Amino acid sequence: MIAPARFAATLTLCLLSLPATAWAQPHATASGDAVALYGPDNLTAWLVMFTDSVKRTPAERAEMVANFGFKKVGFEAFKKYLPILEEQMEEYAKRDIEVTSVYLVVETDKPSEEEQVKQILDVLKRRGETPQIWAMFSRNSFKEVSGEERNQRLIAAFSDLAQCVDQSGCQLALYNYGSWFGKLDVQLAIIDGVRDQTGIKIGTVFNFHRGHQHMRDFPQALQRMMPHLFAVNLNGMNWKDADYDGGGARIMPLGSGDHELTMMRQLADSGYRGPIGIIDHRSGVDAEVALQENLTGLEKLREELKSPAAE
Repeated sequence: MIAPARFAATLTLCLLSLPATAWAQPHATASGDAVALYGPDNLTAWLVMFTDSVKRTPAERAEMVANFGFKKVGFEAFKKYLPILEEQMEEYAKRDIEVTSVYLVVETDKPSEEEQVKQILDVLKRRGETPQIWAMFSRNSFKEVSGEERNQRLIAAFSDLAQCVDQSGCQLALYNYGSWFGKLDVQLAIIDGVRDQTGIKIGTVFNFHRGHQHMRDFPQALQRMMPHLFAVNLNGMNWKDADYDGGGARIMPLGSGDHELTMMRQLADSGYRGPIGIIDHRSGVDAEVALQENLTGLEKLREELKSPAAE
């Protein structure tokens, strides 16, 4: 066992050592805000199943997440995992861990009629839980139509999904998976279109590992995203990958890149105070190892965030 519980204790001591004024003032210094944003109480374990090389049972997975000190986690509701959704949520609940998001890939223009959507919402209704629903279409969807027609079909599909999600007491967010679906103009067009058609506010999830095309203009992109930004998931980032928009993930542990610290400062400076995701998502790697590497890297970055950025 990697003894990951030390991370939560170390970060808690770091938070307690901050000057009292950092907490007393409604607008602390930028460095103080950044440290708090990435503190242990605001972290969510994300993507801890489908790339995990260890085939854990729901109980074993929940125990691993708990050992790291996480109190929030997401669930990847790919079809092969739907049968264990309720069991996995129960195992998390036993350990006082909240499932704050359920992710799915929708396939049709009427997602509310898809069996996977019905199954997810049925489990949530039965359990009385209301996590956010993170949804996307695959990159292979709508290849046969023009951009404008595609956007209109996306608006119609997500309007349909938003209404049934809203009726379940949950919120809907677009999952930024890169490629054409992750383009900011496309996501904002869907968000605005759904609001116009249904009156329902939906949001977006920004993934560092799918957002390399925004490395150069991240503050400006954040300004446009901010009214709709529900969650941000971190990743190591290298400047050489700036402008990459092919859709494929560039997965690196936190602290091993040369640009994630800059982006994390920019995120804190933007005023974002929502949840921060720590990902596994490295094929063939034990999720425990991947999470530990990211948490160790995050601890180092948090120490650097305590100091003002160099001019």
